[in-house]
Amino acid sequence: MESLNKFQSKSLSQLILEFSLPATIGMIVNYSYNIINRIFVGNKIGADALSAVAVLFPIFIIIYGISFMIGMGGQTNVSLRLGEKKYNEAEKILGNTLSLIIIASILISICILIFLEPLLDLTGSVGNIRPYSRDFMMVAVWGIMFQAVSGGMNNIIRAQGFPNIAMWTQIIGALFNILLDYIFLMVLNWGVKGAALATNISTFISMSWVLYFYFSKKSILKFRLKNFILNSKTVGIILAIGAPTLVTQVSGSVVTLLLNHILLRYGGSNAIATMSIINGIESFLFVPIIGLTIGFRSIIGFNYGALEFKRVRDSVKIGASVAIGIGLINVAIIQIFAGNLVKIFVPNNPDVILMGVPALRLYTMFVGFIGCEIITSTFFQSIGKPTISLILSLNRQLVLLLPLAFILPSFIGLKGIWLSGAFSDLGGSIVAFLLLIWGINKLKIKEKKHNQEKMTKQQLGLEASNS
Repeated sequence: MESLNKFQSKSLSQLILEFSLPATIGMIVNYSYNIINRIFVGNKIGADALSAVAVLFPIFIIIYGISFMIGMGGQTNVSLRLGEKKYNEAEKILGNTLSLIIIASILISICILIFLEPLLDLTGSVGNIRPYSRDFMMVAVWGIMFQAVSGGMNNIIRAQGFPNIAMWTQIIGALFNILLDYIFLMVLNWGVKGAALATNISTFISMSWVLYFYFSKKSILKFRLKNFILNSKTVGIILAIGAPTLVTQVSGSVVTLLLNHILLRYGGSNAIATMSIINGIESFLFVPIIGLTIGFRSIIGFNYGALEFKRVRDSVKIGASVAIGIGLINVAIIQIFAGNLVKIFVPNNPDVILMGVPALRLYTMFVGFIGCEIITSTFFQSIGKPTISLILSLNRQLVLLLPLAFILPSFIGLKGIWLSGAFSDLGGSIVAFLLLIWGINKLKIKEKKHNQEKMTKQQLGLEASNS
């Protein structure tokens, strides 16, 4: 149980670093793998193959969003139960989480096989890229379960206090994927089918690593056959807490799709390229904040379950301060080096550079405060309050960004789209900050009540011993 004891005994700053740094490293490796994979496909097969895989991205966002929803829901509930020392309930959640992931993966795979052609139509896979998309998906579909199990169950490894093992799940999969991509594409010339097969094999290896951990002596929680039987209450709490994760993924895809139409209307294909560059830069620079929240989640959940409300409050304060600090540094980097950053993506396209530099500066003007929103959403999700987390997930993108992107360009043209991003970041951050203050105050009330109950029990115990 040593891996769990540190949640309550170790310095919070050290604990957050211990959990967040491995998560950040794993994310950076995965991000790098995605770039390298595109380089292999683009250089060996060509632009059509690269586009064919790219248009499938929304499908995979939804697929992985479902597995992450189940995995995050499982992780949060396991952390809470471990903090409460309810190990049998934690194992029930573990078993139900794996069952849900497997069932969801099978259903998704069957739907893709049956409705592949309509799905390809929906993604815009037409003309020369259609055969590549079809070939890639027909192979990739057989690896959906491997990816879902390795990604979803890896979260619960962190909940048990093993962040480094969870990190190696990501690194091992990424390294094998790069190696197999090179062999299948560059050496054997297997095309996009080879790229999909490389992903399937590498995620199978990652899944094997994850499952090996659960069967090893290190794992505090064990798989038990009775816990694989789905329980409606257990399924409900897993899906309820994990729902904001899926909503964030899906709403992001919907917003991107609608924004592309607005961008095309006011700025043409160069505007879409500019937005793609902005999203790429933001994604990379904010990896440390996402890594922070991944590590932060288990610490918050365990201590909340253990009624260590002061440690929860202090963790939130540290997390929010670090996240905002990273965000402000990122804003400074973007504002100072906007030209250099845009030129990395399009060194030989002066039109996109001319549009992209001021757009990047405007769109990310207030993005430094988004760390507060991410921490706040993670905080509420980690203590079993999914509704508030869901509100935050919807607020910035659907309530603020999309309406502003429709309204502002009518008055100030393309500049309105870039400003809509800035204003939605600012508005979303203000709402998140107010909710965070409210949440911390609620914790203070809980802490005071808990301390009073402890004192009452101690006094009763002393009176009983004296009598």
